[in-house]
Amino acid sequence: MRNNQPISQREFEIPDDTTLMSTTDIDSHIRYANAAFISVSGFDRDELLGQPHNLVRHPDMPREAFADMWATLKAGDSWTALVKNRRKNGDHYWVRANATPVMRNGRLQGYMSVRTKPTRAEIDAAEAFYRDMREGRAGDRRFHKGLVTRTGWMAWRSWPQRLSASGAIRLGAVLNAAAVPAALAVLDLGGAAIGVAGAVSALAAGAACLALEARLARPLGVVLRQAKAVASGSPERNLNLDRVDEVGMILRAINQSGLNLRSLVDDVHAQVLGLTTASGEIAAGSTDLSVRT
Repeated sequence: MRNNQPISQREFEIPDDTTLMSTTDIDSHIRYANAAFISVSGFDRDELLGQPHNLVRHPDMPREAFADMWATLKAGDSWTALVKNRRKNGDHYWVRANATPVMRNGRLQGYMSVRTKPTRAEIDAAEAFYRDMREGRAGDRRFHKGLVTRTGWMAWRSWPQRLSASGAIRLGAVLNAAAVPAALAVLDLGGAAIGVAGAVSALAAGAACLALEARLARPLGVVLRQAKAVASGSPERNLNLDRVDEVGMILRAINQSGLNLRSLVDDVHAQVLGLTTASGEIAAGSTDLSVRT
């Protein structure tokens, strides 16, 4: 892993309302960096463009964080976590990094990263955890899509972080199905009653499970697919669920966000083309004036 030196361990605190943005090609070479990213990094624009993005990597960042980031991005998902970056002069700054694949016509074009300022409590927690990970004292804590999760016998503590909507519905159905016969067994109401109650409870739980998956889990999958498409810059046509509950309205909001983004990109593209045309006309006019002069 690249080890950028020297480092000063002096923190450069970015302003609260600053948003740092950059894009890279599929090999993680910087193609674009906004003015805020350039200013905070301390590098000149020419020193950043075309360079590997790990030019700003701070050696205090554990390699496991970036291994998790690349595994997440290559799976087509977005990755979010706190990152300690190095400035050109060796100082550092903390950001909440949000990285996502950029797709065009179903093909990977590169990656986009948008960074904002995290809270001091988040920075302190991340710094302590990253130090433990570098020094081999992280224990059963691991990265999973940017989250800190548990492994081994403590993995149950991370189930709420990783359990899917379908998994949660099915787990609830199983627990409900087992609750009634368990209660009858405690009351010692007889084997026949327990058997009948267990069968009825299992059927009811199964029916409820199917209904909830149809009502919540599968529609949430549609919402997630559209949200990922919008985040990657390649939204599908507007998807609708023919409903106006929370899930339906979330999808509407995601569709609108995609339309807003597309409108903004088209407007910027048109303005850039207009600026290019105007610049060409000015250059041609200057040349003509020079010749006549």
